Amino acid sequence: MTWMKEVLPKLYRDLAKPATREVGEALANAVKVARFVLAPVDYLAAQHQRWERYLERLAAKVLEERRIEAHPQIAGPVFAGLEYVEETGINAELFINLLARAIDRERVSEAHPAFAQIISQLSPDEALILFRLKQRSYVFRQHAVLRPDSFTFEPRTTTYNEFPVQELVFPANFGLYMDHLHSLNLAGIWQDGNSEPTMEGTPPRQTGANIKSIITLESFGKMFAQACVPDDLNPEWVEGEKDANPHDK
Repeated sequence: MTWMKEVLPKLYRDLAKPATREVGEALANAVKVARFVLAPVDYLAAQHQRWERYLERLAAKVLEERRIEAHPQIAGPVFAGLEYVEETGINAELFINLLARAIDRERVSEAHPAFAQIISQLSPDEALILFRLKQRSYVFRQHAVLRPDSFTFEPRTTTYNEFPVQELVFPANFGLYMDHLHSLNLAGIWQDGNSEPTMEGTPPRQTGANIKSIITLESFGKMFAQACVPDDLNPEWVEGEKDANPHDK
Protein backbone atom coordinates (compact mmCIF):
# COMPACT_ATOMS: atom_id res chain seq x y z
CA MET A 1 0.00 0.00 0.00
CA THR A 2 2.90 2.37 0.72
CA TRP A 3 4.31 2.09 -2.79
CA MET A 4 0.89 2.83 -4.23
CA LYS A 5 0.65 6.04 -2.25
CA GLU A 6 4.15 7.15 -3.28
CA VAL A 7 4.57 5.83 -6.81
CA LEU A 8 1.10 6.11 -8.31
CA PRO A 9 0.57 9.84 -7.60
CA LYS A 10 3.98 10.58 -9.19
CA LEU A 11 3.09 8.38 -12.15
CA TYR A 12 -0.20 10.20 -12.53
CA ARG A 13 1.51 13.60 -12.53
CA ASP A 14 4.15 12.49 -15.02
CA LEU A 15 1.58 11.03 -17.38
CA ALA A 16 -0.39 14.25 -17.23
CA LYS A 17 2.52 16.47 -18.35
CA PRO A 18 2.02 18.02 -21.82
CA ALA A 19 5.34 16.64 -23.10
CA THR A 20 4.35 13.14 -22.15
CA ARG A 21 0.85 13.43 -23.58
CA GLU A 22 2.36 14.21 -26.96
CA VAL A 23 3.75 10.68 -27.19
CA GLY A 24 0.38 9.45 -28.30
CA GLU A 25 -3.03 8.10 -27.49
CA ALA A 26 -1.63 5.11 -25.57
CA LEU A 27 -0.28 7.33 -22.80
CA ALA A 28 -3.49 9.34 -22.80
CA ASN A 29 -5.31 6.11 -22.04
CA ALA A 30 -2.75 5.38 -19.32
CA VAL A 31 -3.70 8.65 -17.66
CA LYS A 32 -7.32 7.54 -17.58
CA VAL A 33 -6.35 4.15 -16.16
CA ALA A 34 -4.23 5.82 -13.48
CA ARG A 35 -7.31 7.63 -12.23
CA PHE A 36 -9.06 4.32 -11.68
CA VAL A 37 -5.99 2.86 -9.96
CA LEU A 38 -5.73 5.85 -7.64
CA ALA A 39 -9.43 5.88 -6.77
CA PRO A 40 -9.18 2.98 -4.26
CA VAL A 41 -6.24 4.70 -2.57
CA ASP A 42 -8.31 7.83 -2.06
CA TYR A 43 -11.24 5.74 -0.88
CA LEU A 44 -9.13 3.82 1.64
CA ALA A 45 -7.64 7.05 2.95
CA ALA A 46 -11.12 8.49 3.45
CA GLN A 47 -12.27 5.29 5.19
CA HIS A 48 -9.23 5.42 7.47
CA GLN A 49 -10.09 8.96 8.52
CA ARG A 50 -13.69 7.90 9.11
CA TRP A 51 -12.64 5.09 11.44
CA GLU A 52 -10.36 7.47 13.32
CA ARG A 53 -13.35 9.73 13.98
CA TYR A 54 -15.42 6.75 15.12
CA LEU A 55 -12.69 5.74 17.57
CA GLU A 56 -12.43 9.29 18.89
CA ARG A 57 -16.17 9.28 19.61
CA LEU A 58 -15.85 5.87 21.26
CA ALA A 59 -12.94 7.00 23.46
CA ALA A 60 -15.00 9.92 24.71
CA LYS A 61 -17.70 7.56 25.97
CA VAL A 62 -15.58 5.20 28.14
CA LEU A 63 -13.01 6.17 30.75
CA GLU A 64 -9.60 4.64 30.09
CA GLU A 65 -9.43 2.83 33.42
CA ARG A 66 -12.74 1.06 32.68
CA ARG A 67 -11.85 -0.20 29.19
CA ILE A 68 -11.72 -3.91 28.45
CA GLU A 69 -11.46 -5.94 25.25
CA ALA A 70 -14.71 -6.21 23.32
CA HIS A 71 -16.10 -9.64 22.61
CA PRO A 72 -15.71 -10.47 18.88
CA GLN A 73 -19.35 -11.53 18.75
CA ILE A 74 -20.25 -7.88 19.28
CA ALA A 75 -17.26 -6.00 17.86
CA GLY A 76 -17.27 -7.85 14.52
CA PRO A 77 -20.90 -7.10 13.56
CA VAL A 78 -20.57 -3.52 14.84
CA PHE A 79 -17.57 -2.80 12.61
CA ALA A 80 -19.34 -4.42 9.67
CA GLY A 81 -22.48 -2.37 10.29
CA LEU A 82 -20.63 0.93 10.58
CA GLU A 83 -19.42 0.58 6.99
CA TYR A 84 -22.95 1.01 5.65
CA VAL A 85 -24.44 3.85 7.72
CA GLU A 86 -24.18 7.62 7.53
CA GLU A 87 -21.26 8.66 9.73
CA THR A 88 -23.19 11.41 11.52
CA GLY A 89 -26.55 9.60 11.47
CA ILE A 90 -28.41 8.14 14.41
CA ASN A 91 -27.74 4.54 13.33
CA ALA A 92 -23.98 5.13 13.59
CA GLU A 93 -24.54 6.46 17.11
CA LEU A 94 -26.43 3.28 18.02
CA PHE A 95 -23.50 1.15 16.84
CA ILE A 96 -20.93 3.27 18.69
CA ASN A 97 -22.97 3.21 21.91
CA LEU A 98 -23.21 -0.58 21.70
CA LEU A 99 -19.45 -0.87 21.21
CA ALA A 100 -18.91 1.52 24.13
CA ARG A 101 -20.90 -0.84 26.36
CA ALA A 102 -18.88 -3.80 25.08
CA ILE A 103 -15.56 -2.23 26.18
CA ASP A 104 -16.87 -0.75 29.44
CA ARG A 105 -16.14 -2.96 32.45
CA GLU A 106 -19.06 -1.45 34.37
CA ARG A 107 -21.65 -1.67 31.57
CA VAL A 108 -20.57 -4.66 29.49
CA SER A 109 -23.58 -6.64 30.76
CA GLU A 110 -25.81 -4.32 28.71
CA ALA A 111 -24.15 -5.32 25.41
CA HIS A 112 -26.39 -8.12 24.15
CA PRO A 113 -24.97 -9.93 21.07
CA ALA A 114 -28.28 -9.56 19.21
CA PHE A 115 -28.22 -5.77 19.33
CA ALA A 116 -25.75 -5.28 16.47
CA GLN A 117 -27.90 -7.30 14.07
CA ILE A 118 -30.98 -5.40 15.22
CA ILE A 119 -29.36 -2.03 14.51
CA SER A 120 -28.48 -3.23 11.01
CA GLN A 121 -32.19 -3.82 10.37
CA LEU A 122 -33.35 -0.38 11.51
CA SER A 123 -34.07 2.54 9.24
CA PRO A 124 -33.08 6.02 10.51
CA ASP A 125 -36.78 6.76 11.06
CA GLU A 126 -37.17 3.66 13.23
CA ALA A 127 -34.07 4.59 15.21
CA LEU A 128 -35.56 8.04 15.80
CA ILE A 129 -38.82 6.45 16.98
CA LEU A 130 -36.84 4.43 19.52
CA PHE A 131 -35.08 7.60 20.68
CA ARG A 132 -38.43 9.28 21.33
CA LEU A 133 -39.88 6.21 23.03
CA LYS A 134 -36.86 6.03 25.33
CA GLN A 135 -37.94 9.42 26.68
CA ARG A 136 -41.67 8.69 27.06
CA SER A 137 -44.75 6.86 25.76
CA TYR A 138 -47.39 8.37 23.45
CA VAL A 139 -51.17 8.21 23.19
CA PHE A 140 -52.67 6.71 20.03
CA ARG A 141 -56.43 6.77 19.32
CA GLN A 142 -58.44 4.97 16.65
CA HIS A 143 -62.06 4.64 15.63
CA ALA A 144 -63.20 1.17 14.57
CA VAL A 145 -66.38 0.54 12.56
CA LEU A 146 -68.62 -2.34 13.68
CA ARG A 147 -69.49 -4.66 10.80
CA PRO A 148 -72.98 -6.11 11.53
CA ASP A 149 -72.46 -9.11 9.29
CA SER A 150 -69.44 -10.39 11.23
CA PHE A 151 -69.56 -8.39 14.48
CA THR A 152 -65.95 -7.38 13.95
CA PHE A 153 -64.52 -3.89 14.34
CA GLU A 154 -63.02 -3.07 10.94
CA PRO A 155 -61.68 -0.93 9.44
CA ARG A 156 -59.80 1.21 11.94
CA THR A 157 -59.08 4.88 11.37
CA THR A 158 -56.48 6.82 13.32
CA THR A 159 -58.13 9.81 14.99
CA TYR A 160 -55.19 11.01 17.11
CA ASN A 161 -51.48 10.25 17.21
CA GLU A 162 -49.46 12.02 19.87
CA PHE A 163 -46.15 10.83 18.42
CA PRO A 164 -44.35 13.62 16.45
CA VAL A 165 -44.51 11.88 13.07
CA GLN A 166 -43.55 15.15 11.35
CA GLU A 167 -39.96 14.48 12.46
CA LEU A 168 -39.78 11.37 10.29
CA VAL A 169 -38.45 11.34 6.75
CA PHE A 170 -41.41 9.19 5.70
CA PRO A 171 -44.23 9.95 8.18
CA ALA A 172 -46.74 7.93 6.13
CA ASN A 173 -44.70 4.82 7.01
CA PHE A 174 -45.25 5.19 10.76
CA GLY A 175 -47.59 2.19 10.95
CA LEU A 176 -45.15 0.07 8.97
CA TYR A 177 -42.30 1.15 11.22
CA MET A 178 -44.26 0.20 14.34
CA ASP A 179 -45.10 -3.21 12.88
CA HIS A 180 -41.41 -3.79 12.18
CA LEU A 181 -40.32 -2.64 15.64
CA HIS A 182 -42.93 -4.97 17.13
CA SER A 183 -41.58 -7.89 15.08
CA LEU A 184 -38.14 -7.15 16.60
CA ASN A 185 -39.66 -7.13 20.12
CA LEU A 186 -38.59 -3.51 20.57
CA ALA A 187 -41.80 -1.46 20.65
CA GLY A 188 -45.49 -1.63 19.90
CA ILE A 189 -48.96 -0.12 20.21
CA TRP A 190 -51.11 -1.65 22.96
CA GLN A 191 -54.71 -0.93 23.87
CA ASP A 192 -55.13 1.03 27.10
CA GLY A 193 -58.33 0.08 28.90
CA ASN A 194 -61.68 -0.83 27.38
CA SER A 195 -62.93 0.60 24.11
CA GLU A 196 -65.74 3.17 24.18
CA PRO A 197 -68.76 2.22 22.05
CA THR A 198 -70.18 4.76 19.60
CA MET A 199 -73.95 4.74 19.22
CA GLU A 200 -76.26 5.98 16.45
CA GLY A 201 -79.95 5.88 15.54
CA THR A 202 -83.22 5.54 17.44
CA PRO A 203 -83.24 3.34 19.33
CA PRO A 204 -79.46 3.70 19.73
CA ARG A 205 -77.35 0.92 18.29
CA GLN A 206 -73.63 0.46 18.38
CA THR A 207 -71.91 1.38 15.12
CA GLY A 208 -68.31 1.32 16.23
CA ALA A 209 -65.85 1.94 19.03
CA ASN A 210 -63.22 4.46 20.05
CA ILE A 211 -59.99 2.75 21.11
CA LYS A 212 -57.22 4.34 23.14
CA SER A 213 -53.76 2.78 22.89
CA ILE A 214 -50.24 3.54 24.08
CA ILE A 215 -47.12 3.60 21.91
CA THR A 216 -44.29 2.34 24.09
CA LEU A 217 -41.16 0.20 24.34
CA GLU A 218 -41.32 -3.51 25.10
CA SER A 219 -39.14 -5.02 27.84
CA PHE A 220 -36.48 -6.09 25.35
CA GLY A 221 -36.76 -2.69 23.71
CA LYS A 222 -36.00 -0.99 27.02
CA MET A 223 -32.82 -3.07 27.33
CA PHE A 224 -31.89 -2.14 23.77
CA ALA A 225 -32.57 1.54 24.38
CA GLN A 226 -30.52 1.58 27.57
CA ALA A 227 -27.53 0.08 25.79
CA CYS A 228 -27.69 1.70 22.35
CA VAL A 229 -30.10 4.62 22.08
CA PRO A 230 -28.60 8.02 22.97
CA ASP A 231 -30.09 10.28 25.63
CA ASP A 232 -29.66 13.50 23.66
CA LEU A 233 -31.01 14.39 20.22
CA ASN A 234 -28.67 15.58 17.49
CA PRO A 235 -30.69 18.03 15.30
CA GLU A 236 -29.12 16.44 12.21
CA TRP A 237 -31.01 13.24 12.93
CA VAL A 238 -34.25 15.10 12.26
CA GLU A 239 -33.48 18.07 10.04
CA GLY A 240 -30.48 16.49 8.30
CA GLU A 241 -32.42 13.36 7.28
CA LYS A 242 -35.26 15.48 5.89
CA ASP A 243 -32.88 17.67 3.94
CA ALA A 244 -31.58 14.51 2.27
CA ASN A 245 -35.10 13.76 1.05
CA PRO A 246 -36.65 17.15 0.14
CA HIS A 247 -39.56 15.58 -1.74
CA ASP A 248 -40.80 13.81 1.37
CA LYS A 249 -41.15 16.80 3.69
